[in-house]
Amino acid sequence: MHWIDAHLDLAYLALSGRDLRVPCPDPGLGCVSLPALREARAEIVFGTLYTSPRNDDTPCSYPSSDDREAAWVAGQRQLAVYRDFQAGGEITIARCREDLARDTPLPRIVLLMEGADPIRDPGDVGRWFDDGVRIVGLTWAAGTRYAGGNASPGPLSALGRELVSALDEAGIVHDASHLADEAFDDLFGVATGPIVATHSNCRELVADDQRHLGDDQIRAIGDRGGVIGLNLFSRFLTRDGRATIATCVEHLQHISELMGHRRGVGLGSDADGGFSPRQMPEGLEHHRDLAALAEGLRDAGWSDQDIKGFCHGNWLRLLRKALPQTAPAA
Repeated sequence: MHWIDAHLDLAYLALSGRDLRVPCPDPGLGCVSLPALREARAEIVFGTLYTSPRNDDTPCSYPSSDDREAAWVAGQRQLAVYRDFQAGGEITIARCREDLARDTPLPRIVLLMEGADPIRDPGDVGRWFDDGVRIVGLTWAAGTRYAGGNASPGPLSALGRELVSALDEAGIVHDASHLADEAFDDLFGVATGPIVATHSNCRELVADDQRHLGDDQIRAIGDRGGVIGLNLFSRFLTRDGRATIATCVEHLQHISELMGHRRGVGLGSDADGGFSPRQMPEGLEHHRDLAALAEGLRDAGWSDQDIKGFCHGNWLRLLRKALPQTAPAA
């Protein structure tokens, strides 16, 4: 079985000192590396450009959402990581459907901007598209000048509405993970293009917290033909203790029941995204363990077709619809 993982902070990890070209030296503290992805047959990965307005020395940061140039630099710094990996023969950046279909042993990376501040204004969208960005989430938790985040509630700003329209025009997919409820509703009222949640779980099963998706939000994503990626952080899966494979299956079942089908679920592990393998579900500490999750779905009565959809098919169908057939001319 091969996999699509819809959320990994590869560039952030690399800039934080992780050598992704070799396996993690301590598998208890980290699990993500390019060799690990190849071993697990994670053939397509959504690699983030993760940025957040906070005045510290982390590789994702910049002083404030209004400091557009500093945010742009933070985004470009992470984009350079993926370009260096591609130049070194470690990955392929997937810009179009032809790239998705290419027969290669290298992980194909779909660039996902998590927090849109590096887009200095809506007129910047074309440049980021040319750079390979194919999915954009308007904010991380802290909020941006474009939208309220799950830790700083608020609607889309007027500029945010303009940005949504520019993203639609460019053919860029919207990621609703981390949006505040007001901003989520606004996005669905404005956007005409595909909307997904790359790494979000069920509010009903975890906590009344805007980081998780409410039942109506899950239905809304399903009604638009979107996909929700299962986040493997235990605290986002269970109210108490450490999650299990059964806990993961419960979230996937809940989403599928609300949507009325099993075509709207996939993986968005967020592995090493601020938590260690010890904080992932028991038996799912590494990508090589993902077969156990597929078996958990089989035990729950999912068909081979449904399981393949979760592992890769549902995300692949969305990408084939959303990405251009061929790479735009340089």
